[in-house]
Amino acid sequence: MRMKNILKTILGIINKIYIAIFRNIHQKKSFFYLSKFSVHSNNNLYFSHSKILNTKFFIKGTGNYVSAEESLISGCQINISGEGNKLVLEEGVKLRNAIIHIRGKSCVIKIGKETSTGGIRIVNVGMDNIIEIGEGCLFADFIEIWASDTHSILDENDKIINRERPIRIGDNVWVGSHVTILKGVTIGTNSVIGMGSLVTKDIEPGTLNVGQPARPIKFNIHWKLDY
Repeated sequence: MRMKNILKTILGIINKIYIAIFRNIHQKKSFFYLSKFSVHSNNNLYFSHSKILNTKFFIKGTGNYVSAEESLISGCQINISGEGNKLVLEEGVKLRNAIIHIRGKSCVIKIGKETSTGGIRIVNVGMDNIIEIGEGCLFADFIEIWASDTHSILDENDKIINRERPIRIGDNVWVGSHVTILKGVTIGTNSVIGMGSLVTKDIEPGTLNVGQPARPIKFNIHWKLDY
């Protein structure tokens, strides 16, 4: 065990030396382990008091921005391309086994304080669009969050009929395994979404929701971590 910890420390130091090559990766008292970076110029990454473990960053385009404050990023793949896009992790976020896609112009994914994921894919593609996740949320595994269809569908006049739309998730939301959340929805604070549900419409605060599409089956609920 001691030898394993020593090896991990050595690899962490090597990883930190490796990222020092990139002038647009800025870190303060952060730990890096088995992580890879492909970051084009005119993009910036900021890590403060964070742990970045076994994660790959592919950042192309210009003016794109990633920041993590006192966060854990583990087993993830972060893909950003285009112009002026942002990924923001606030204090205490635990982003595990996530695949992040941001593509286009001025698209944002923001994850609030103390939110935790088990396995998730988050997609925001388009123009001036946002996925905003509140504080203290809990996401299980095999979760899909899509604020865009990623490809255009046109009518007979070549007008796009499937524009991207924002997703807003309130504080203290619990999302079960194999849930899919689609564009244009707001999920209220203190709500729960049961396993295998498909969210296509707004979710009221303090409700338990299940089904495809999801619908409320209990009202005035709250939840907590007992185990």
